[in-house]
Amino acid sequence: MAGSESPVATRITHREFKLLLKAKRFPTRQSLLAFNKLLEEIAAKLHIRYEPFDPIDAQLRIVQFYDTADQTLRKNRLILRIRQLREALWPGESWEVTFQTREPDRKRAETFDTTSTFPKQQKNKFKEEILRGDGPGTTTSIYSNNCIIESPQLNVEIPLQKLAEALPHLKTLNLNFDQTMTIVHGAKVFEIEAKLGNFFFGHHVTAIATLAVWARPVPDKFEPLIAEFGWSYHPIDDEKGKEADKVADQFFKDIQLPLGDWITTGTTKTALIYGDEGN
Repeated sequence: MAGSESPVATRITHREFKLLLKAKRFPTRQSLLAFNKLLEEIAAKLHIRYEPFDPIDAQLRIVQFYDTADQTLRKNRLILRIRQLREALWPGESWEVTFQTREPDRKRAETFDTTSTFPKQQKNKFKEEILRGDGPGTTTSIYSNNCIIESPQLNVEIPLQKLAEALPHLKTLNLNFDQTMTIVHGAKVFEIEAKLGNFFFGHHVTAIATLAVWARPVPDKFEPLIAEFGWSYHPIDDEKGKEADKVADQFFKDIQLPLGDWITTGTTKTALIYGDEGN
């Protein structure tokens, strides 16, 4: 329509850079410390300021995904993830429930309404996730629109209709709401996330570097499945902030080359649970 204005783009609240690494590289805590030392050396060679943490803090979370038997959510680029934090090995009092749409098309991600029927409890994030592209030193982006709610309990089975009652926008989709969601492939994962240090990309843009290792919940041994290295920050929406974004983007491309022997196939940890993207 003549004279009409384009809708304002949703503000990106987080920029997250992610690289999947080979799990066998991280059999012990000592391997984590060695990786952080290597990271410090690479950053110095690439002229990026990096300050590693000493000591390195880590936390344990229980992670599981829910979907229907025919993966209705996954087929519609939707994800329902539930996590519980273990502080000093003690379970938390609630579960973090994250419902998100993850799209390569930013506009499609923006149009998904994550408003829930728990407005006072929910948190929202609109993230640009920068991933490795098809070849070394390349990137691709996907956009995730997130609704995060704390839940005091967790059921083994969840009716899809109940999820739609909590997230009304789901009812606008052509889904079969008579289905029941259960844990995808029955997979419960231990996630150990370590905060490694800070990257400084200029103009007050400081990114926290992390390494997350997913492991099987086997009581008598440590059996890592996949590792994810990356960093994230809140972007600053001005010219200097955009310059810092460019520095971070270039660093993500450059660091893929010296980490070539560490990088594994696939782009997201979620794909490991669903069994796609070569994982």
